[in-house]
Amino acid sequence: MRSGFSGLALASVLLLSSSLAACGKSEPAAPAAPAGLALSTAEGAHGVLPAQGIEIKTKGSVANLAMTPNWRVGGQQLNITWYAGASQTKRFFVVTETGAAADQPSFLAHPETGVRNVRVAFDGGAPVTFKPTTPRAPFDVPAGAKAVTRVEIDYGSSEAPQTVVWK
Repeated sequence: MRSGFSGLALASVLLLSSSLAACGKSEPAAPAAPAGLALSTAEGAHGVLPAQGIEIKTKGSVANLAMTPNWRVGGQQLNITWYAGASQTKRFFVVTETGAAADQPSFLAHPETGVRNVRVAFDGGAPVTFKPTTPRAPFDVPAGAKAVTRVEIDYGSSEAPQTVVWK
């Protein structure tokens, strides 16, 4: 009887200890969120933002516009550019439209002129705004900033531009 009791006690202890060990294990980690925008602020860093699009509707025309601006860091300044001469416009803007050409807004004929404001955020901070008068937007890189985490471009009519966001 005694050996039966000790076997039962031993089995209970082993069962209890394995249950406690299972309780101490942590749940598997949730998968990481997809990486967001993180443009390097290191001197000489450069690249092209991935295409983002908007739809522009006028009374007789509908246009889909995709933009892919360049970015470059130099002289402790981030430059966002969207023009490199008339022959290069299609590299930065792809316009697909339907409707009458007469109803097309002038900024679609020369898409680089449709940029109204550019905003960037460094390391998740508040965005800094630049109102361009040329087809580039320079931003001073704050001391210690590691990455640009958001770029916004207001594009379209000056009365009601649409915002294109990279984040």
